[in-house]
Amino acid sequence: MKMKKIKQITIALLALTFILSSCSTVIELGRLNMVSTRNVESKVDYTLIKNYAGGDKNEIKKALKKTKATTLDAAVDETVKNVAGGEFLKNAKVYGVKKKEVMYLLVEGDVWGITGQESFRGFKIGDVVQWKELTITKKGVITGLTDSEKCMVKEEGSENSQSVKYTGLTKVSQ
Repeated sequence: MKMKKIKQITIALLALTFILSSCSTVIELGRLNMVSTRNVESKVDYTLIKNYAGGDKNEIKKALKKTKATTLDAAVDETVKNVAGGEFLKNAKVYGVKKKEVMYLLVEGDVWGITGQESFRGFKIGDVVQWKELTITKKGVITGLTDSEKCMVKEEGSENSQSVKYTGLTKVSQ
């Protein structure tokens, strides 16, 4: 409990420093050994799923332009939820930039989770799905989970997979 309070105070002080600094400068607000917005089970064998998720030093400015996170919770969720099976971050760095009087945050780090249970929005690899392109209904199998917005689907009769948004997909029975 005491450690949580110290981290909150540290982040608040770093945020204040950031607010008083230049508007267009990306600032590293802090580093955290582990951060999660969910309960981490001590008896579960978590594995490293992806290193440096959320951007790298060359991509931070580009990633900050895309982020909508204005709270640390939202920034952590944005990074973790973009990795299939992700549960929490280790070796995390928190960045911020102020745009139009609003501070946006980005968190990068190593995403840890449970392998074999990867899914996004209720879809997982191997699910048979259908979707519409213009007026044509297509059917295929999910071959990869790209991020929280899109997955790769191999259409029936095709040899290649294509990117399809989850919002247009419907699960069908085999």
